[in-house]
Amino acid sequence: MSHIHIDVENLNFSYENGTPVLKNLSFRASENDSVGIIGANGAGKSTFLKLLVGLNLNFTGSIRIEEIPLEKKTLAKIREKIGYVFQDSDSQLFMTTVGEDVAFAPRNYGLPEEEVEKRVQEALEKVHITHLRDKSIFKLSGGEKKLASLATILSMTPDMILLDEPSVALDPKNRRNLIHVLNEFEHLKLIASHDLDFIWDTCNRVVLVNHGEIIADGSPEEILRDGELLDANGLEKPLSLTGR
Repeated sequence: MSHIHIDVENLNFSYENGTPVLKNLSFRASENDSVGIIGANGAGKSTFLKLLVGLNLNFTGSIRIEEIPLEKKTLAKIREKIGYVFQDSDSQLFMTTVGEDVAFAPRNYGLPEEEVEKRVQEALEKVHITHLRDKSIFKLSGGEKKLASLATILSMTPDMILLDEPSVALDPKNRRNLIHVLNEFEHLKLIASHDLDFIWDTCNRVVLVNHGEIIADGSPEEILRDGELLDANGLEKPLSLTGR
C-alpha cells in the first residue's frame, strides 16, 4: 500500500457558539484518488479541508496524514506533505511578484538557492505561467492569481493537494488549463467545489456532504448522474450531463 493516504475517524467539529459543522465523519483516501467533495452551502466542505491542514485544531476524533497524527507539534511535518489552495487567492499571495511568492516556501524551509530556483521554474511550468514570473501580484487577474497560488503549493512538491473552490474566478481558458494541470498531478487530490462540471472533469471519486455528514461516496458516474440524490441535497446535475 502506498504511504500517501489520509485517514479520518469520527471527526467532529463545532463553531465557538456550539453549532455543529462536522459530525462523526470518517473518511479515507489514498494515492490514486482524486476526490470531489460536494455539497450545498454550509455543508462543511471547506471546514473539512481546513481541518486536514490544521488551520483549526479544536476538533475531536482522529486525523492522520501518512500515519502522522494531526496535532500542534506535527503541523510543520504535515504541511510538507500536503498543500492547500485557498478559495481566496489573496489569502495565499503576499509577496511582490509571482516568482517571489512561489520561491517563498522552499526558501523559508532553508533549501539551497539552486534548488529553490529549480522548484520555482518547474512549478511555473506545470501551471503554464512562466511568462508571469516577474509580474506584480497586484496586476494579476483572478484566474492568474489562482494559478499562481497553485504554483506556490507545487513548489513544495507535496504528496497531496487540497483545493477549495478552485474554478472560481477562472475564465474558460484558465479553467481548462487548471483541469489539465490537476489531471497531470500524480498523487492525491481533494477538491471541494460547487462546480460539478469541474468535479466531473477532474475526479475519479465523489463524496457528497450534507449537514456535516457523508451522505454518499462513490464514482462520479454513480453520484453526479443521480439527479434525485443531488436534488435532495440542494444540488443539480452537472450541465454537461443534463442532456445525457
